[in-house]
Amino acid sequence: MNDIPCVLTSEEVASLSKPTSEAQGLPGRAYFDEGFYETERRDVFASGWMAVGFASDIPKFGDVVPVSVAGWELVLVRGRDGVIQCFHNVCRHRGMKVVGQACNSRTLSCPYHRWTYGLDGKLIGTPAIAGVNRNEAPEFEEELLGLVPVRSGQWFDFIFVNMDGKARPLEEHLQPMRERIEPTFDLSLVQRGSGGRSGSREFPVNWKVVLEGSIEDYHLPYVHKAFKHSSDYFTEDGGEIYAGFSSRRDLGEALQRYAAQDEAGVSLPAFPAMERSGKAETVVLFLFPNAILSCTPTYISTSIMLPLGPQRTAYSARTNFVNEGATDPRFEKLREENSAFWNNVFGEDDGIWQTIQAMSHVREELRLATRFSPHWERALHVFQKYVAKQVARRSS
Repeated sequence: MNDIPCVLTSEEVASLSKPTSEAQGLPGRAYFDEGFYETERRDVFASGWMAVGFASDIPKFGDVVPVSVAGWELVLVRGRDGVIQCFHNVCRHRGMKVVGQACNSRTLSCPYHRWTYGLDGKLIGTPAIAGVNRNEAPEFEEELLGLVPVRSGQWFDFIFVNMDGKARPLEEHLQPMRERIEPTFDLSLVQRGSGGRSGSREFPVNWKVVLEGSIEDYHLPYVHKAFKHSSDYFTEDGGEIYAGFSSRRDLGEALQRYAAQDEAGVSLPAFPAMERSGKAETVVLFLFPNAILSCTPTYISTSIMLPLGPQRTAYSARTNFVNEGATDPRFEKLREENSAFWNNVFGEDDGIWQTIQAMSHVREELRLATRFSPHWERALHVFQKYVAKQVARRSS
């Protein structure tokens, strides 16, 4: 493929492939270069299962949500059968974006010339196409001009898409992650609640800066006032599917660490097995390339990073609480405090991430390599090796 730039040298790939204590990280240009980003679009985001939205944002028949991600314009639609479908958000007439904002509707109507599509993507209306009050043209093959579908699927609250349509089935792809999570965390007990780490924001940084800033606990006591290092810290290595970390501690300590208990000692409900044992486990997994599943004793957060360009990322998160913790008014204040806690944490990260982004240009000019902590950053190393392997497939 001569049109694919060589974004990593063989020496850079070899250096990144060494053991974590010896490896050198991705070069600075990986965080701002247009050629590197275009290769990621093809070989990281288009070729596998990419998270693009949350099913809980599209709860009812007729709910419609547009999504911009890595240069694609998509629209998510919940049909009459309750299934969420994804289409390219591009009118088949002149290429206008069909849906501009989230809504509930029985049809999708392009604002330019009012070509109209059903929620199944079929073209059902072409007003005045053949003249005044003449809405049909005999030679026009409307059945061939529906919205272009995108292969999609759902697990838990995540909606995934496969842009090139060639990835293995979603169920098969996610199986290793599910085998790690579901024996410990009963997902049937959690539901979307108000508060918690919920909302959306943009960061003027590369998508990998956001993910890498979340995938290690090394920085915690130096950047975040609320945290200290955990003495019980394990790397979760799911190969090319996920990476992350886990920790185990007494439930009481976990409730305090993850903002699930107020000053009076009132706590959010925890998973029953953890309440019975008094022992808590937390598992944070990064589902490649752009989703985060954060499982704590009292809530599970789902997060998505949507790349909007080489140096711009949209971040969205939703929180699902255990049992009555999601909706019971008794826990409303705790949910609000949990939300404020995590907003503050991300506010502390923001400045660091922007500086890291700016310095990527400097270190590229200096050819300055980065290194990894062999204890805290093994998962970060796994992630960077995943990116390197994907982009090197056609650039070597």
